[in-house]
Amino acid sequence: MTVPLFPPVSSIGAHSASSGAEPLADGPRFVKTQRMTRWHRVRSGVRYANGRTVYHLWCQGSVSDTGFIAKESLASDAEVCGPCDGRAVGAGQEPAGPDGRLLVFGPRDLQPPAVCPGSRSEHLTQAIPPGTVGRCLACLDLHPVRAMGGPYDPRSAITRHAPGAGLVTPCPFHRWKHLEAADGAVLRCACGRVLRDPASAAA
Repeated sequence: MTVPLFPPVSSIGAHSASSGAEPLADGPRFVKTQRMTRWHRVRSGVRYANGRTVYHLWCQGSVSDTGFIAKESLASDAEVCGPCDGRAVGAGQEPAGPDGRLLVFGPRDLQPPAVCPGSRSEHLTQAIPPGTVGRCLACLDLHPVRAMGGPYDPRSAITRHAPGAGLVTPCPFHRWKHLEAADGAVLRCACGRVLRDPASAAA
């Protein structure tokens, strides 16, 4: 039996679209290597173009598919990594919880941001003549365009706002962290993945 995995969110551009890496939707429940002293829980997984799979653990470690043991259940005296188990249960990966305990943990970056990533970004502002209103390329809402940045970094961009209902589907690796606009209204992540292409949607 496998458990559902979370997106392998990263703040760096480690997984470009051209790398062929794909996030995994599920993975093993408990894992460890021969050198690990306790069992760990898997947070996310990535399968690479060469067939190699890497699982990232809740405690920030990782294991490769070429060198770990996986189990569905453990003996009562088995030692389990506390940070791994607590975070996995608190995040909802294990709804019942261990021994009925109620644990809570809120993973960052999985929920839409409170402030739209298109806020105050001239690159994600699609100006509408005469230029006082612009469309946010991240969420597609209309907002006022204002001059900002001061004398050393002048620019015009839409104002700060909450994400609209049309917020773009996030990159599986970087979420909404590094959005870029290209060729007008095409939206992509800095890693190269196209997140929204109006031309494709219209076809």
